[in-house]
Amino acid sequence: MRYLVIGFCIFGTACAATSPTAPTASLSAGAPISSQSQGGGAVVAQTQHGSELPFKGNIESTEAVNGALHHLTGTGNGTHLGRFRYSADITVDDQTGDGVGTVIWTAANGDQIFADTHGEIVLLDFPNLTLRETQVITGGTGRFSGASGTIIVDRWLDLVTGNTTGSYGGRIDLRD
Repeated sequence: MRYLVIGFCIFGTACAATSPTAPTASLSAGAPISSQSQGGGAVVAQTQHGSELPFKGNIESTEAVNGALHHLTGTGNGTHLGRFRYSADITVDDQTGDGVGTVIWTAANGDQIFADTHGEIVLLDFPNLTLRETQVITGGTGRFSGASGTIIVDRWLDLVTGNTTGSYGGRIDLRD
């Protein structure tokens, strides 16, 4: 009974916290910071020359196969992108199911993120595949120029229709 009461207390405390209304930056080791006093003497730390931010959302695409080349086109909605377009060209090894390729994420305003991807089959339950891709951000355009970071994409592919849905999460560093 004591553990049940403690559990409810912890749950209540966690649920009482307010959710952030905007993305927050975490400070990277070695990142230059400046301190400023605002209102009542509180000190606020700000990063200079970039910030590492959470990067997450959902994705839907269609996968077309031409030999070993798999071409994905789709859309999604996520942090720092809004409604976005997604395009990938992935070469898949027929023996292992592993794939490597390149990806372009195009934000609602047209800015782009470029990434190299490596994927593998996590689960085969014919006609469905569960795939996990690790994408390394190599740059971009607009506000993503010079971006870096890592994105993990988990998606489920219907081998009959070529439709794939999933989610992604990771970190993006918007250093100048």
